[in-house]
Amino acid sequence: MLDSGTAERNSILKSLSGMARALHTNAIPPAKVKADGTVEDPKGPVGFSAALLPYLEALGESNLETEQTSRVQSEFNSKNGLYGNPGRYYDQNLVLFGLGSKLHQFWFDSQGRLSTKWQQSR
Repeated sequence: MLDSGTAERNSILKSLSGMARALHTNAIPPAKVKADGTVEDPKGPVGFSAALLPYLEALGESNLETEQTSRVQSEFNSKNGLYGNPGRYYDQNLVLFGLGSKLHQFWFDSQGRLSTKWQQSR
């Protein structure tokens, strides 16, 4: 979610490339990973997929971003308006964060200040 003008953005993204590598071989992000990189629980909840959307966009991993977006959309329950089954509170927050960023409802400028689409509309 860093602004493209943020100092050291590219080096930060490069240092965080492990999740993208993992998603190239596993369609679902892991829920738990040990300090040594061993996956303890391979099936992360839907909120984890949503939270990865800004990260994957920043890396230019459009195929992975599309896959995670599809997973999020497929886990939407139109009967209760929640994501996941059951719809857990934490997942709803991560979906709000991930989709809100993906849809450019909010972002951070190069100084780290929050900007929102609705502030820009005034």
